[in-house]
Amino acid sequence: MNTDRHIPVVFVSSTCYDLKQVREDLKDFFEINYGFQAMLSEFSSFPIDPCIGTFENCLSNVDKLADIFILIVGTRYGYVTERGKSITNLEYLHAKAKGIPVFVFVDKQLHSQLKIWEANKEGNFSTIVDNPQIFKFVSEIYNESKQWIYTYESVRDITTTMKHQLSLIFADGLAYKKISNTLEPHILESDISSEALRVLIEEPYAWEYKFLAYVIKDEFNKLQKHRWDFKYGLFTTHIIEMSPNELLDDVSVKLNEIVELNGILSILLNSAIQDAIGEAGVPSDLEMMVYISKQLASFYERIVAWALYFKTIHTDEVFKP
Repeated sequence: MNTDRHIPVVFVSSTCYDLKQVREDLKDFFEINYGFQAMLSEFSSFPIDPCIGTFENCLSNVDKLADIFILIVGTRYGYVTERGKSITNLEYLHAKAKGIPVFVFVDKQLHSQLKIWEANKEGNFSTIVDNPQIFKFVSEIYNESKQWIYTYESVRDITTTMKHQLSLIFADGLAYKKISNTLEPHILESDISSEALRVLIEEPYAWEYKFLAYVIKDEFNKLQKHRWDFKYGLFTTHIIEMSPNELLDDVSVKLNEIVELNGILSILLNSAIQDAIGEAGVPSDLEMMVYISKQLASFYERIVAWALYFKTIHTDEVFKP
């Protein structure tokens, strides 16, 4: 986990010309009141790589520099890129993929027409928006991304909301600092997800089980490539030629291996997990939980390798099934 200190970077994404004053006011709000770096593409402080294009610079800055992402949706969709989406749409998708805090503000009048557009997508909304695609964008944010949406009429609505949200982020930061001082360094260095860390901070009901579930999920997510290999039957090793007798011997060895692996799994599920969580009133062993999650992921990885291994074997046709 990266603990290097730097000035927080707030990336403000919106169309520029129709929201020029709103963007300028937000720059002052974040920089003067909080000392953050507000990143807006129309200002000279916006980092530029001369080797790539305008849109690529915007997306690169979201990927590399943004700590907080503010999306402001007005009544203009903006320029549509070759990918069929506006630059603000793409910036939003990159911020979501990065996993940083994302705050979405939608023009109140536009938001009030969203249900009407959903019921009549072929209707004429030219008096409200420059491109009906903007309704689709907001609908995807709300329905597919499940992102909370704030409405606004003025920049004051945005700054009032952000004051409250930044105070919550600050409180989370203090809570993280407090708990990080009590945790063993190797726990924080084990690349646990923000969801698992939040469980440690908030300690909800049955938090030990929830933390264990998250760290197991984290480890299994790292094996996405192996899941794809298993799904599509992909392997990169050479085909192995075996005689029928060699195949029978090999199957026997592999079956014994499965029995051994099943015993290991039983120990992890029935003994190790209980030891890690501990009895009531006894602190749970977080390091052991991380260890168990890695062992379960390793078990899964071995099973996938075992299954793919059989796809590399070539023997007499009668044994193929």
